[in-house]
Amino acid sequence: MPNLQSQIILPINLEIFSDEILKVTDTRDGSKWMYLGILFVQKEKKDQLLQQLNNLRCVNGHNWHPDPCVCESQCGYHDRNDTEIHYKELHHSDSRFRIAKNWISFVKDERYLKNDPPFYFNILGLNLTSMNLELFGEDSGRDLTIYNRFYRSAILGGLNYFFKGREIVIHDIFHDRGSQEHHRYFPWQVIHQIDLTNEKTTIIPSRIKFIDSDHRASRAVESHFIQFIDILLGATYVGLHNPSEEMAKKKIGFLFRPVLECLLDRRESDSGPWIGTYYQSKYHRTCQVSFFPKRRIDLDNAQLDPENFNRELRDGKFFFDREIQIIDPSITRFDQWFG
Repeated sequence: MPNLQSQIILPINLEIFSDEILKVTDTRDGSKWMYLGILFVQKEKKDQLLQQLNNLRCVNGHNWHPDPCVCESQCGYHDRNDTEIHYKELHHSDSRFRIAKNWISFVKDERYLKNDPPFYFNILGLNLTSMNLELFGEDSGRDLTIYNRFYRSAILGGLNYFFKGREIVIHDIFHDRGSQEHHRYFPWQVIHQIDLTNEKTTIIPSRIKFIDSDHRASRAVESHFIQFIDILLGATYVGLHNPSEEMAKKKIGFLFRPVLECLLDRRESDSGPWIGTYYQSKYHRTCQVSFFPKRRIDLDNAQLDPENFNRELRDGKFFFDREIQIIDPSITRFDQWFG
């Protein structure tokens, strides 16, 4: 007789961490973009992931302890490494750069992404030039209105794609402190709308928690995960736009390039099914980078209703085929001329 207990699929327990790049210009064609990054962490594996990320702060020994007196490495750089890892600040500190490199290498290591991984991430790029922005309100608050609506879509898209058919319990949603914290609707409306549209998802908190991304300021371990999604988001941004002359950022983007190439190798075949190296990789239904919309959309006021809006998202179609801009920063222009 089959063991019925072994056939029971338990709910997946998650905490969600988020960050954003609100508006950037693509220098090639002048298009405006916004990027949203969502990190899903399995609650039962949260401590394990935290220790793995912190071990990678210990650049020499990879065996981190919060008390430098107890740390086995005794490298003398503990306080320097116990800093906020932020994409924008990578070029200001060799420690930040080396730790960010370690985190990107961690994502590239297939051991941590196979068989019930501790984390999943969903990055969504919005081509604002392909939208009728006037339908999102006045200029002064437009970016936040757009972010509010697509933040919900980025979370739902990740939940539906990574955990298809599973019962889900969301124990907390964390966001880096910023203007969203003071938005009239953002802290609670996202949760309310997800509750309405996803019957297999239970959300325990009633509001998003805003915390400082610097763990030294927040005194919260959750800040480390905000830093982690910030680095993944920044590496994606560098890969797609190559915006900076700062070598540290270029190197992080180039290190992430093989991951990004795999994530974007997704296309419909002539016979219908989707094909590409992504579907044979360890990243399939674990990590995702997508873009919206594939073609210009003009939403009328009725379609800004949440139910119709989400249907319009599906009809507008997400896409993946963006050109990766970052090249090996060690190659000079002179090398390129004669290579």
